[in-house]
Amino acid sequence: MNPSTLTVLIPCLNEELGIAEVVREYSRAFPYAEILVVDNGSEDSTADAAREAGALVLKERRRGKARAVATALEQIDTDLVLMVDGDGSYPAAGARLLLDQFQREPADMISGIRSAQDDVFRPLHQWGMSVFASVLNLVFGFKPLDLFSGLRLLSGRFYQHVPVLSRGFELEIELTIQAIDKGFSLAEVPVPFCSRTGGSRSKLRTVHDGLRILRLLAVLFRDYRPFAFFGTLGGLLAFAGLTAGSLPIAEFFRTGQVGRFPLAILAASLVSLAILLALIGTVLQANLRYHREAYHIQLRKFRAPSRREQRSFARVLAS
Repeated sequence: MNPSTLTVLIPCLNEELGIAEVVREYSRAFPYAEILVVDNGSEDSTADAAREAGALVLKERRRGKARAVATALEQIDTDLVLMVDGDGSYPAAGARLLLDQFQREPADMISGIRSAQDDVFRPLHQWGMSVFASVLNLVFGFKPLDLFSGLRLLSGRFYQHVPVLSRGFELEIELTIQAIDKGFSLAEVPVPFCSRTGGSRSKLRTVHDGLRILRLLAVLFRDYRPFAFFGTLGGLLAFAGLTAGSLPIAEFFRTGQVGRFPLAILAASLVSLAILLALIGTVLQANLRYHREAYHIQLRKFRAPSRREQRSFARVLAS
């Protein structure tokens, strides 16, 4: 892999009004970088505007931000990838702060914490971000300051070894959970954030995308914390079974007979199912541990940049 290289990755959908200025701004800020715009099935002149502004354009007709990013990452082999939205809401000065942080203390993923006036964010979106961050902290033990930031700096070690399996705006939360689960280093830096380019429209659908993200959280909880997931379900069933079984048991001690057979059968079934779920969680957790060990052994084979290359990269970043 060629050292001291950077790709600015800009996934876009119908952003013809602002993409050209975004490309020019980032080209001025990072003249040594390759600007790659992914046209995600736009119905306007997004691709032409980006190309005329000097960007390399890649097309992914299947809608979904995650799909666009996954397609682009297959074509990239640079040391770093700077991922930014194409709506003009992330000034290049904020991206520079991420690179400055990487120069001081390299991390596998550095996210920009959006700083703006309150009227830039929708109140419902702010509430949703807080809820999802709290759920993430409860399940995975990590609470990001800006879970859905579209400005991220990814190391080659990270983006070349982490799969992208989601389709749309779940991308950011998937990247965060992948990093937490696989032990990659994370950092967050406050960055400026502004309103999107005038006349352009947000693609985010609050309720629809919120439900998709909630579903993704449940799926990731099941896949990455199987013992906790199935253990929680088993515990609930065991509690229900013991509650239902308390009446037949109390009756047996009082009369020496069991007259509530349906309730006793239900209780026994619930407790048996709880034990089965606990066993499933235990087996899946052991299997996950095996795959994690194999993954980290494979990751060690990835050649990190030498100190000489790191110093060279630092000089390029400082220029």
